Amino acid sequence: MSTNDCQLLCLPIEIFGYICSFLPAASLCQLEETSRAVQESLEEARAWRGKARQSNYSFVRAMLEYVRVNEFKDASVFKVIVGTKMIVEELASIVQKDFSRWNFSSEKSLKRNGLLFKSCQVMFENFEDYAEKMKIYQKLRLAQVEAWSVESWKKKLDHKHLMIGVFEGAVVDVNKAVKILTDEGKARLFTSDNPVIMGAYISLFLKANNCLSSSIKSWVGENDDEVEIFNHGDSDSDHTDIDTDDDFFDF
Repeated sequence: MSTNDCQLLCLPIEIFGYICSFLPAASLCQLEETSRAVQESLEEARAWRGKARQSNYSFVRAMLEYVRVNEFKDASVFKVIVGTKMIVEELASIVQKDFSRWNFSSEKSLKRNGLLFKSCQVMFENFEDYAEKMKIYQKLRLAQVEAWSVESWKKKLDHKHLMIGVFEGAVVDVNKAVKILTDEGKARLFTSDNPVIMGAYISLFLKANNCLSSSIKSWVGENDDEVEIFNHGDSDSDHTDIDTDDDFFDF
């Protein structure tokens, strides 16, 4: 494709870069593959650098800072960061999907899923407690994913070894680096379609954050009788605030 064939290349490079900033990453890839001239213009416009900066994920920001400190400027580095942003988005969507299976607007609708309802009876004091704790779970799990962490999203995480492995030099094998991050991301994200297994994980997650209590459970039974289930936990009181200890997420 010649310059005359691509009218975008006739624009000032600043305008060209501005237009490209609105393209999805996949479309930017397709545009880049059309010709060498387009690829050179994208590099001159720093289109991939700009696309990489369009993210508020804490791990992506950490990657940008690592690249800045090491003065990496090649487009391949920023393509990896854009790929990482897409991976985090995918992992976050999986967390949202898991949460949707446990998200019920009323106790009546929750009861229709018998096995899941029984798990909730053991884990939570009542429906209101269930609704509150699941909101906490969703918020913390998403923060954990966005920080690329299995520990605390609130800590200053040290991803140095991972960064060194991904950014081996100023020029990066994009496909190799994205595959490493994809495999690691999926390996660290626990999920299960089995409500018993997933319930156990949610319980451990909330317990690690002191969000579960050991008090008497009070649920309305099928015949509007009160159901009492005692949960033998380690906590002596109900804690609904988000934990700020250093062991946060560490289990």
